[in-house]
Amino acid sequence: MNPELLLTHFETLIDRPEKVTELRKLILQLAVMGKLVPQDANDEPASELLKRIATEKAALMNAGKIKREKPLTPIDPAELPNCRTVLLP
Repeated sequence: MNPELLLTHFETLIDRPEKVTELRKLILQLAVMGKLVPQDANDEPASELLKRIATEKAALMNAGKIKREKPLTPIDPAELPNCRTVLLP
């Protein structure tokens, strides 16, 4: 199913409970693909944004404006709960 088809038949889909799972999967897929909001070709890639944020954060730490982060203690595998990851249908 594609976005145009979704919009064309949205009323029909929401009235059919058996299609809710399929609709959720489609919306998640469209969100991951960035098709739910307009995209700007001039936006920088996420990797560049993360590098810029790390640089700014380091500068703020060096200037004493924010505290340095404490390293996280490792998690012992024995402490992890014995459960499965739950995903939306």
